[in-house]
Amino acid sequence: MTRKRIGLVAVLVTAAAGCGGEVRENDALSTMGTNAEVGQVLLRNVYVQRPEDGGYEPGDSATIRLSLFNKAREDDALVGVTSPVARAVVPRWDKECDGDAERVEAITVLAEGTVPGTPGTGETGHLPYYLALDQVTQTVRPGTTIPVTFTFTRAGNVTVDVLVQPQGTADVPAPLACQGTTEPAAPTTGPAGG
Repeated sequence: MTRKRIGLVAVLVTAAAGCGGEVRENDALSTMGTNAEVGQVLLRNVYVQRPEDGGYEPGDSATIRLSLFNKAREDDALVGVTSPVARAVVPRWDKECDGDAERVEAITVLAEGTVPGTPGTGETGHLPYYLALDQVTQTVRPGTTIPVTFTFTRAGNVTVDVLVQPQGTADVPAPLACQGTTEPAAPTTGPAGG
């Protein structure tokens, strides 16, 4: 493996740790996000954080988590995000990794790297950027997907079917819920999704 590839692998592994880098209960359910690619930009583990109750209702807001990596030799930037199920999608970046994410017009993705910052610091346990899905326009249930379009300065546009993080294994789509088990997933209590 070349020195350049080793460096990129180190950046990817380090960036995956995020602020705090702690592993919490149910993290297995948070790593089922969607992966996509546009031009030289990789979108990894893109997902909507699980709703606290049965789902997001019209007017609610949600958070989209993701990781961004750039294979190109030039910087790129996420300059726009839209979804037909929200009035707005607002990029937020916790540049200081202190838990106070500010609205930004663009999120830079460094050449042959990721978003600038210092992964492994702070208290939030997440990467220092996310997308605020403001005022959903329809009911959004756990285990379903929503279309989200990402626009990058150099790489262009890509529309991704983003998974809404399941609340439990009963919300996980069948192929994922059944991996490694011969028994059906146990039902959960609470409101029925659908």
